[in-house]
Amino acid sequence: MDHRHALAEAGLDALLAPFTALAPRTVLSVEDERGTTLASSGDSDGALPAGVPSKHPIVVSERLIGRVVVHGASSDLDLLHATGAGLAEALATLIAHAEHERDEARTAASSRIDGELAHGRQLQRSFVSLVAPETPGYDIASHYEAAREVGGDFFELFRMRRRGRPLSVVIADVTGKGIAAALLMAFARPLLHAAIDHTTGPAEALMRTHRILVDERRSSLFITALVARLDLKAGRLWLANAGHEPPIVVPGDGSEPRAILGSGPLIGAFSDLVLPEVCSTLAPGDLVVLYTDGVTDARSPAGERFEEDRLLAAIESSRTGSARDVVDAIASSVASFAGLAEPADDITIVAIGRSRARRRLRAPA
Repeated sequence: MDHRHALAEAGLDALLAPFTALAPRTVLSVEDERGTTLASSGDSDGALPAGVPSKHPIVVSERLIGRVVVHGASSDLDLLHATGAGLAEALATLIAHAEHERDEARTAASSRIDGELAHGRQLQRSFVSLVAPETPGYDIASHYEAAREVGGDFFELFRMRRRGRPLSVVIADVTGKGIAAALLMAFARPLLHAAIDHTTGPAEALMRTHRILVDERRSSLFITALVARLDLKAGRLWLANAGHEPPIVVPGDGSEPRAILGSGPLIGAFSDLVLPEVCSTLAPGDLVVLYTDGVTDARSPAGERFEEDRLLAAIESSRTGSARDVVDAIASSVASFAGLAEPADDITIVAIGRSRARRRLRAPA
């Protein structure tokens, strides 16, 4: 396959269009494996910004087919580098899908589609944190299920590289389903991760992501996203919510669960994004549940929605158990309710429980 032709067919001008507003201070370009520029977000006759460019390889099936190059220097350089990496990843995914489709065209249509979607599902699984990081004193469990073979939900849990190594939690949902949503998710994920590592808090991370990823974009899709930072020692949870479902705190003392309120618009819904940042404390024995709207929007065969009351009932039935017990109870309740009905949306559930403090035994006199 002619990879130069494949890159040219990938709609480079449309992919780079959101970044034209950053020129001339910052310019993103795509070049082929020989170093020839195929498309650029800057003026073709303009000089490139000073500084050493960062280059991000576009690799398909272990073959270098081109690069995404970021020229410029700014306070957001780390995020722009992450943008270059995300764009290279998205282009590699697009071209890999195109190659796979052409290869499978020689077989029956059903086999080709099944193979393509199976590949996409495997790729999708690599983007979500199915295995939680080591977090002493906390119990973490998760569940992910795409409505189709690939989907637009993603979540990530990782220990941050700063004092105390707090736990960062990301849960997001691209509007829509299928390959288009999955590609936007693949593009947004590394950018959001970099924003979290290089900002002072969750709200700033979401606002920076909005500014670089979404401003001037050419897409009808939006993103709901929730970013939280958990101080493992103190149990303090700082949180910013861009149009996502509010987390539910389940107190360890048996009192009624409560939602953590305070949110702003979806990423991409408006030109400016301003978000509040709220703080909640998880006491020993408390548990917080985060989820996407695939849970509450699930429908029965008769068309009835699952809604929040059934979610709270599932949580109540398992609240004395582990984080895994709570997640499994919710997932099982949704599955039983939906029966054989087609899934309404992707489903993601994350539960984080703070372990109860152990009493120290006093040594005998």
